[in-house]
Amino acid sequence: MRRKGKATDLRNQTFRSNSRKIAHKFFLKNIAPRIPNIDAAAVKFEPITPAAITQCFLWEGPTIFPWDDVADWKSKDAKGLDLAIWYKQILCGMCYATPRASSICLKIILLEGHPDSAHPLRGRIAPIALLVADHYARALGCKEIEIQDPDPNVVFYYRKLGFKFDHTNRLVISVDGQ
Repeated sequence: MRRKGKATDLRNQTFRSNSRKIAHKFFLKNIAPRIPNIDAAAVKFEPITPAAITQCFLWEGPTIFPWDDVADWKSKDAKGLDLAIWYKQILCGMCYATPRASSICLKIILLEGHPDSAHPLRGRIAPIALLVADHYARALGCKEIEIQDPDPNVVFYYRKLGFKFDHTNRLVISVDGQ
């Protein structure tokens, strides 16, 4: 049984930060060069802040995810992973994932990309979030990542990324290297 306390919270904070940094380095080396007309240095992977939440509420269309709850979740969930993906001053997407009480599965609770079809990272938000989640899941020792309550309209996209329905009808992917 793992201990809880300040050291564990600091460890999890380090895991989150390192997961964002490692994924960002991978992005710069392997993904950004294949994106036309992008300034790779302008792409940032950061925690979800009040500024990010404010930006997402400025997106066109209805806000369907409870992003304003993330601050409360973060304060109560020491293992929660929050990710805001920025290009310059444009918030391109956000993700929140948590293993909750599991040591086996990291669940992606919320994942949303900017609805503007012209934003520079269009079509890459889910792969970027999955890259960060994969590194974080490995740091925690999780064996799989699950999309919690996936929107039926985008299941095909998750399947393209390698997710499959398991025998209990959960949309999951194995963590790399496990």
